[in-house]
Amino acid sequence: MVKICLDCHYVNAGGFVCTECSGRLVMVSDPEAKSLPDTVWRNQRVDYGARRGMIMRFTAIFAGSTTGLYGVRQSFGMTPPWSYVATAGSIAIGLAIWWTLYLAAARGVRVWILAKGRVHNARLVRAIVLAMLPLKRGRKRQREPRGPALVDSAARAPRDG
Repeated sequence: MVKICLDCHYVNAGGFVCTECSGRLVMVSDPEAKSLPDTVWRNQRVDYGARRGMIMRFTAIFAGSTTGLYGVRQSFGMTPPWSYVATAGSIAIGLAIWWTLYLAAARGVRVWILAKGRVHNARLVRAIVLAMLPLKRGRKRQREPRGPALVDSAARAPRDG
């Protein structure tokens, strides 16, 4: 059971006293916890998102390897030229399943963490699927510089003609 410290906002895995500051812990469902700042809930979503991503990635590994190995097993009963084709095809399908679920997990967790409560479930699925598709050259977004612009102050000053 997850508990949050009222003093330092540290997330603990149970107990009555915070391990960081010895403050009182409350459960996330308590009315007192609802008054905590948004940063606490954002961190909580990151933790839950990481867990979701790990479970999805395990599912991707399990589903991809099971599909690939089952196809390889079935290909042993075929005649030699077709058994090679079936083996390569089943391995390719297993890798495709793994890669698709792996990317969906990464995109889904990122969207779920950043857009929780702002996006409806149908739009969330659409955003995940669209994020997995490669961008066309005309659709690339221009990134803005993160720091101060490296522009000469004289070049920005208006010139009197």
